[in-house]
Amino acid sequence: MRLDRNANVNYSTNPDNFFNLPFTGICSFMKTEICPDLARLGPGYDVAVLGMPFDVAASARSGARFGPRGVREASTINCDGLYGMYDPVRDTYYLDKGEKIIDCGDVDVSPCGYEQAFENCTAAVKKILSTGALPVVIGGDHSVTIPVLRAFSGFEDICVVQFDAHLDWTDAYGEFRYSHSSPMRRASEMAHVSKMMQIGLRGLGSSGKKDFEQARAWGSTLVTARDVHEKGAAGVAKLIPQAKNYYITVDIDGLDPSICPGTGSPQAGGLMYQQVSDLMEAVVNKGNLVGFDLVEVAPPYDPCGQTSLYAAQLILDLICYYTKKKPAEKDI
Repeated sequence: MRLDRNANVNYSTNPDNFFNLPFTGICSFMKTEICPDLARLGPGYDVAVLGMPFDVAASARSGARFGPRGVREASTINCDGLYGMYDPVRDTYYLDKGEKIIDCGDVDVSPCGYEQAFENCTAAVKKILSTGALPVVIGGDHSVTIPVLRAFSGFEDICVVQFDAHLDWTDAYGEFRYSHSSPMRRASEMAHVSKMMQIGLRGLGSSGKKDFEQARAWGSTLVTARDVHEKGAAGVAKLIPQAKNYYITVDIDGLDPSICPGTGSPQAGGLMYQQVSDLMEAVVNKGNLVGFDLVEVAPPYDPCGQTSLYAAQLILDLICYYTKKKPAEKDI
């Protein structure tokens, strides 16, 4: 396996003197190789991580613009995973077959508007897709899913699987149609999105009855947090729609605030880490995963940083499940 030692200085000629510890080097995701200039990104990578530090579309508490930075910092604790890692629960190894992950830095965003940020985000994801890598996007508020999904216009029959406390089916706030409350409504209007499954729903007042009725009428499979607690991940996995392609979006507020308090719109009664991880694995095993995002991590509301740690772990889990199903070729 190729080891991309991310910007650590080592003057020793003895390779045993190189430790690559989490607190050294530049803070990329898991301390992977960095390529912030997408014009230089070529084929050969299995996964490309992209930050989208945008929260202009948040309707309540802002702060998710710091999500990519917080999640990257938390992820460095898993930097040894690039050498391969053993999962004692599943009794299997991950990232031990030459898998290649690269961190493409952040989308450039405007501090006040969304058009430029969305345009840049869509272009960046399209570039990643053109290389054959799986785009893994770290938000940002949940509106960032809109420009990310726009990049998949060349695909067909995509089922979007959403983990979220909220339905996100709001049509508009006044004339603004691209808030973090609208990504699933906007996704339903995209020709390449044919199915949807929304998991973890709860919270009084998060959406009106009419929104839920319209989501069901469109064909979305709605699963409340209570459904997950009662049926278990295995029971809910049976409800995943059949599709040619799958896209997963995780709003961190889908998880319970007892473990993930660092988010703008926390809701009690949420999902547990293992439930989300197991259901992501079920989606990956169900069909062809084409993209992933994790959004709404707001580090200012979690001084202990555990929300970022859970977010980084979920992203790592997703990468492990994806690369295990689609083994990477070893370096030659």
